[in-house]
Amino acid sequence: MYFTYPEIGLISVAFILILAILASKTSGRLGMPSLILFMLLGLALGKHGLAVIQLTATPWEGLKHTCEIALALILFSGGLDTQFAQVKPIVWRGVSLATAGVFFTAIITGLAAYFVLKVTPAQAFLLGAIISSTDAAAVFSVLRSKGVGLKHRLKPTLEFESGSNDPMALALTLTAISLVLGESSNAFLIVGKLVLNLGLGVSIGVLLGWATQKLINRMSLPYDGLFSVFVLAVALLTYGGAEYLHGNGLLAVYSAGVTLASHPFIHKQTILKFFDGVAWIMQILIFVSLGLVINPMALWEGAPQAIIIAIVLMLPARLIAVYISLAPFREVKQREKLFISWVGLKGAAPLVFALFPFMYIEEGFSEELAVLFLNTIMFMVLLSVLIQGTTLPNVARLLHLDLPTQERTNYPIELEQRTNFQSQMQEIFVPEGCDGVNKTLVELNLPTDSLIVLISRNGEFIMPNGNTEIHALDKLLVLATTPSDLEGVYAALGLDLPETT
Repeated sequence: MYFTYPEIGLISVAFILILAILASKTSGRLGMPSLILFMLLGLALGKHGLAVIQLTATPWEGLKHTCEIALALILFSGGLDTQFAQVKPIVWRGVSLATAGVFFTAIITGLAAYFVLKVTPAQAFLLGAIISSTDAAAVFSVLRSKGVGLKHRLKPTLEFESGSNDPMALALTLTAISLVLGESSNAFLIVGKLVLNLGLGVSIGVLLGWATQKLINRMSLPYDGLFSVFVLAVALLTYGGAEYLHGNGLLAVYSAGVTLASHPFIHKQTILKFFDGVAWIMQILIFVSLGLVINPMALWEGAPQAIIIAIVLMLPARLIAVYISLAPFREVKQREKLFISWVGLKGAAPLVFALFPFMYIEEGFSEELAVLFLNTIMFMVLLSVLIQGTTLPNVARLLHLDLPTQERTNYPIELEQRTNFQSQMQEIFVPEGCDGVNKTLVELNLPTDSLIVLISRNGEFIMPNGNTEIHALDKLLVLATTPSDLEGVYAALGLDLPETT
């Protein structure tokens, strides 16, 4: 890689990051996920655009490894941000979607690729496997930008599915590549390797996540920032260790993040914010890098075939896969299944997996086929983002699964977890007409181990005392020792506990 003006290389990198951040702000107004704008930014800066960054040759191997590590850190961040109490009731339906759902999506999409691209069955299955996973981050960025929430535990279901289905898609992708190369096609051997790969990944992730929680609560470091660096090192160790032991590294890092998040640990908020920033940088890295290697003309030439396969993917493939996966869960309503079917939004993972075939060219994989698959996958991801991404809020409203979302208040204080400190802080919105309106804090008779720390009213913050009166539309920042104390605060205000979404 070289810059046309080498002396401004560092400035160019900073400029890319700034433009990407501005693009993420613009994406909310446009109603589309940021990732498509990141990719267009890379395209604009590459040799097919303004030629600010030019690649002398496409470094497929370096690009694949870089994007794979970036994806691992994104998944770890997603796991770390998981609210385990919300995920626990839906874990088995999430597992079913992330395994059976991915498999049937790959099979049906591969069937379409077989007829449209005129490739072999193994090659068609490879394309289906590459595109089979989903991206919840893209989904919820669109919904948040439109102020739309989701009912009936749909949010944790979709988050858990998207976090755990990338490893399954990767395992199927590697299996399909081995079939294309003519390696063992023994069904029992393939299934055995798949189960071992996934099982080892989960085991390593859970073990290291548990050990990290125990260790971090006993560590004494001179600077708080070092705790975030330590957890970053653990994430890289988890991914690298699992891959070295022939486990699924992506599943390992996600499992480690979820395991760590399910236990209290010190400096949790600081670490979460750190990894949120890391995840954003990694997303920018993936999509801008892929934008740099896109050839728009080649992408356009394969558009007709990609459109047909994408339609099959978005409609019958995802719909059938979801209905089969959720068949054992009769509590899931028809309209919920329909919405989950439409929320098969594609993101970073398929683009990263589309780079894998380039690693096997020396072993006999056709470079022409690898380029065809990369261009087809890119076009399908763009279509998914443009069609499914922009229609999600309307589909949620059409199926009556939407909830209004309250804009998050940025308080001047936050709760930082410390050792042996179990309290939790939560914002409670006071609607008009509830029992707590026009009552003082003394009259509310709050639980002993709870405290209203701040009240947000008309854009200002009030430090309350016993005589402070609660008004309609107030936002209360509540500190409670236990979940039952928090429940008691809701009861004192005459409110029901919010539904987990």
